[in-house]
Amino acid sequence: MEAAIRWSPFSTPDRRRFLVVDASDSSLTLNEVDHIGHHDVQYHRVSRYAKLPAFAAFACSPLQESVVALGHVSGNASVVRLGEDKQSSETIATFTLKQQRKCNAVDLSRQNWLAVALDKTRSDVCLNIYDINKDAGDSAEPIRRLCAAEMVSSVCFFPESPQELVATTQHGHAGSGNLQASSRHVNSIRISPDGTQFATTGPTSDPSFTIWDKRWLSQATVVSFKSAAVLSITLAGDGAQPLTIRDLRWSGSNPGRLAISTSTGEIQMVDFKTASHSPSLGAEYLPSNPYGGTTWESNCYVAQTRTLRSPESSEEGRNATYGRVVGFDWVEGPEAGEDDLQKMIILEQDHEVSVINVPGFKAQAQDNNILMSDRCPSNAIGNNLSVPDAAPIAPHVGADDVVKMNMTTSIPLQTASKLDSSSPSPRERCQQSYLFDCRKNADIISGDWHLERLWEIVNRLRAHAADNGMVYGSLDLSYIGIAAIWAEQIGNVHRRTLSRAQTSMPDAIIGLASSKDFPPFTGQRTDYPEHRQLCLAACGWRFTTETLEEECQQLVERGLHYQAIVQAVLHDYKHVALNLLRTLIRSRTIPNIGLGALLAADMLNDDQREMCKWMAADTDEPALKALLAYLTTGDWRDVMKTTYLHLGYRVALGLKYLNDTELSGFLQAETARAVRNGDLEGILLTGLSEQAMDLLQTYIARTSDLQTAVLATAHTNPRYVDDVRWVMWKETYFEQMQAWRAFNERTKATGEAASAA
Repeated sequence: MEAAIRWSPFSTPDRRRFLVVDASDSSLTLNEVDHIGHHDVQYHRVSRYAKLPAFAAFACSPLQESVVALGHVSGNASVVRLGEDKQSSETIATFTLKQQRKCNAVDLSRQNWLAVALDKTRSDVCLNIYDINKDAGDSAEPIRRLCAAEMVSSVCFFPESPQELVATTQHGHAGSGNLQASSRHVNSIRISPDGTQFATTGPTSDPSFTIWDKRWLSQATVVSFKSAAVLSITLAGDGAQPLTIRDLRWSGSNPGRLAISTSTGEIQMVDFKTASHSPSLGAEYLPSNPYGGTTWESNCYVAQTRTLRSPESSEEGRNATYGRVVGFDWVEGPEAGEDDLQKMIILEQDHEVSVINVPGFKAQAQDNNILMSDRCPSNAIGNNLSVPDAAPIAPHVGADDVVKMNMTTSIPLQTASKLDSSSPSPRERCQQSYLFDCRKNADIISGDWHLERLWEIVNRLRAHAADNGMVYGSLDLSYIGIAAIWAEQIGNVHRRTLSRAQTSMPDAIIGLASSKDFPPFTGQRTDYPEHRQLCLAACGWRFTTETLEEECQQLVERGLHYQAIVQAVLHDYKHVALNLLRTLIRSRTIPNIGLGALLAADMLNDDQREMCKWMAADTDEPALKALLAYLTTGDWRDVMKTTYLHLGYRVALGLKYLNDTELSGFLQAETARAVRNGDLEGILLTGLSEQAMDLLQTYIARTSDLQTAVLATAHTNPRYVDDVRWVMWKETYFEQMQAWRAFNERTKATGEAASAA
C-alpha cells in the first residue's frame, strides 16, 4: 500500500470529511471539506497523526470517525484516535506478537472487534481476533485464534453481522463462517454495503477479480467456485507493463456499482445487474467457451463499464494534466447523487485531491432473452432491447458529457449465417482482438475483400484526422466523406464547431487543402481545385513519384501485379508502369503478352486496338481488363462505366477527368447506390458521418455483421454523430460479447471506445 483516501461515512451536509492514509511517511490526516467543485476540492486539515510505526494495512472504524486500526510491518496491530478541537492524537490500543511477521490486513467490526491477518509461521495462527472494548496492552490475548500455519492475505467483517467475517488464505480459499470456496482471487476483500456480496482480487500481475454472493455460499451443499461466484472479470491492459489491481470500492448510492484502481493509475468502473430470472434454455443452445469450462448460467451480468481515469502508459494518461492515482473512494451522502451524477474523490501521487463525476445508470434487465450465434439459423432471438442512459466513455466524465437516451425500441437481429463462411466468425474475430486498430482488423479478416477495403478507408480517414489534421478555423472535418466535401455538407454543425468563430465550409476546405501543400491540380478544368485535391487525398491519391512507387511496390508484394501497373498509368506516370512491367516480366512473375509495347506507344493503330479488345476478352484479371479498356479508347471515362476497378479508383478518375456538373451527378449516384446496397466501400463517399449509419444499417440487414458496424462507427459516435442506432448497436454487440464470455475483450473494447472516437 502506497497511500489511500477514505470518505467519512459520518459526513453530513454541514460537515463533510475524508481521511488520507500515507504509508510512505507513516501518517494519518483527517480533513474537512469547505467546497466541492466540478473537479476540485477545497478543504482544511482537522487532525494529523505522524511518525507512526511503519504500517502496511489500515481500517476505519464503523462506529467512530476518528478511530483507525493499523496493521504494522512487524505484525503488531494498533488502534489510534485522531485528536481534534485541540486534543492530541493517541494510540488507544496495541496488540503485539511473539513471532513477528508482516501484517497483511486488519478490520474493525461494529462490535469493536479487531481482526488481524498475518503472514505464515509454522508454530502460530495467522488470524487473530481481539476485543478492543477490554483493556488492550502488549499482553492482551486474542479472543479467537484461527488459521493455524496458513497465511491469511485479507480479512473483512460483515457490516450487519459483527461476529461474522470473510477471510482469504494461502491455499486459495475465500470463506464466510465455516464455508469455503477455492479461488486464486485472495486479496483485497471488499464487502458490498448491503452485506450480501463481496469482491476479491487476484495476485500481483493478475488484473482479475471475483464477486461472490454470501447467500450462495450459505445455500450451496458443496461449495465450489461456480456455486458461489457471481462474476469473475479480468481487466484488459495494454501489455506495456504488468497490471495489478490495487483497490476496489463499492458504491453505497448505486447498488451493484464497483470501482477498481490499478497499478498503472487507471480507475475503471463496473455496473453489474441481476436479471429477473436465469436463462431457461438448455445447455445445447447456450454459447460454448472455447477456452474450456462450463457455460455461464448466472442471472447476473455486466451492464456497463467505464474508464474513469486512463493509465499513465496510455496516450490520454501521458497528455493528462492530472497525476497518477494512488487512492480513491466514492463520495457518499449529500454530494453523492446531484444531477444524476455520483462523485468520486481522488488522491494523486503528489497528494493533490480532486473529484470525478460519474453518470448514473438506470437500465433494467428485460425478460426477453437475446441469444447470439455465429452460424446457427434456428436461433430464437428476442427483439426488444432496452437502451440505457448512455454516455461517452472518457477519462473525466462530467455533467456536460452525458448524452441522455432512455427509450425502448426493437432491432432485428439476424443470424450470422450469411457471412462469408471462409472468414473468421464474429466470435473468432473478437478473440483475436478485432477492435479499433484498423491494420490489425484488416489482417484478421484477410481474404474478405470488402472488409479489407473498409478498414483501409477507415484507417486513411483516421490518419488524416490525427493531430487535428482536418481542423481549420472553428470547423472539424474529421471523418467527412468525399460526397460531403464536394457538396459542402458538414452534417451536425454543432458537434463539429469548436468555437464561436464562424468558419464556412468552403473556407475550411480551401484552408485545409492549402495547409497540406498539395501540388497544383492537373486534370479537368474546374472551379473547385481545392475540393478535388482534398477528395483525391481521401481516395489515397499519391501526389509524388516517390509515394506512388512505394505504393506500387506494396501492391506487387501483395500479388496485385496488374493493379500496381494500373495505379502508375492512372497517375500518368507511364515510365513507372513500364519499369514495373519490365521487372515483373524478367522475374517471370507475369507472362510477356506484349503489354509493354502498347504502354510505350503514344497512339495505338487499329490493329493494336483490336488486339487490346481480344486480350481483354481472354483475361479474367479485372485490373488488366481496365488497363486494356483504357488503351483501346484512350479515355478513362470508358473505364469508369465498368466495374473492373473498385470504387476508390473510379472516384479518383471522376475527380481527375469529369467536369464539375458530371462529377456532382456521378458522386450522388454512387453514394445512393452504396447506401441502398450496403456497400462498405461506399464509406469512402459517406465518410463515418450520419449517412454512413444508413449504409451500415443496410449492411447489417444483409450480412448480420453488427460487430464491424459498431467498431467502424465508434470512431465518430457519439463525438461527431448523434444517432440512436449506434447506441443500440453498441449495447447489442456488448451483450453478444457477454454471451461469448469475452469479458476481457469487452472491457478492452469499452475502454478503447473513447479514444477511438
